[in-house]
Amino acid sequence: MDIQLFRTFLSVAKLSNITKAAEQLNFTQPAITAQIRMLEEHYGITLFERIGKKLYITEAGRELTTHAEKLLTDFYDINTAMQNFSNFNAPIKLGASTTAASYFLPPTLLEFQNRGITGSVNVDICPNLPITIKGLLDNVFDIAIVHDKISSNQIIQFSLSHEKLVWVVNHDLFDMNNNYQGISHYPFINFRPGCVFRTMFEEKIKEKDVHSIIEYSDAEAIKQAVLDGVGASILPYVLVEPFLTAGTLIELTNAPQLTFVMSVALHKNKVLTPAMKVLLLIFAEHGNMQSGLIDYIGAKS
Repeated sequence: MDIQLFRTFLSVAKLSNITKAAEQLNFTQPAITAQIRMLEEHYGITLFERIGKKLYITEAGRELTTHAEKLLTDFYDINTAMQNFSNFNAPIKLGASTTAASYFLPPTLLEFQNRGITGSVNVDICPNLPITIKGLLDNVFDIAIVHDKISSNQIIQFSLSHEKLVWVVNHDLFDMNNNYQGISHYPFINFRPGCVFRTMFEEKIKEKDVHSIIEYSDAEAIKQAVLDGVGASILPYVLVEPFLTAGTLIELTNAPQLTFVMSVALHKNKVLTPAMKVLLLIFAEHGNMQSGLIDYIGAKS
């Protein structure tokens, strides 16, 4: 049985609220409900009762709480114990929840290689933040690079750098619109609801200022659509810098100036190998923010 089911159950039991548990674990409410139902069906019991608007844990639920807490403690103790015996030259498993990370990572990985560290780094670009978080919780990833705040008491997160967001449009489309600098003048290629970039700019501008014609969940797809002249959009500067320099894309300056924070995250119980410590140190050195990461690495030495 998936250990995540017990992690979800304990969160709901502690908070007595499925909505809050979903926010903490970065799942949807239906996903939380489905996981609780799987446990109930497996054991043939009822774990929670809803009376009015309140959620109450049953006697069976209270009994399961004791065993689930012990199970998770044993699970992490086993992981920690076995990691102490693992091959310290094993590949570092790095997950990233942001396309921007694929542009942020090369200089740090090149520096890692130049320092002659034995071992390699396996990078997975994840489609969304919840999958990245689950990878950290399930020990699929050793380290993650994200651009959103993680709400989990099992994960620690350190800010690395402020990254700029820019409003961009294809040069030809810009010329066709008489070099107009306002974003409201162009068809808008939007991120899907829930994306951190969309949330950020919607807090700064009125909905009438943008006229969404297409929505994507992927920044690379949006970049290509902008390059093809479909419309304007907002993208991380690191994704479009070469095209701005070449003049293929034009930055629209009559819009709010926004930044996001790139950060590194890992499980609080993660045992750091020497290679992981070096990589984390390089991340800290390449960042432009002070967040305690260097002190954390030192404390783990």
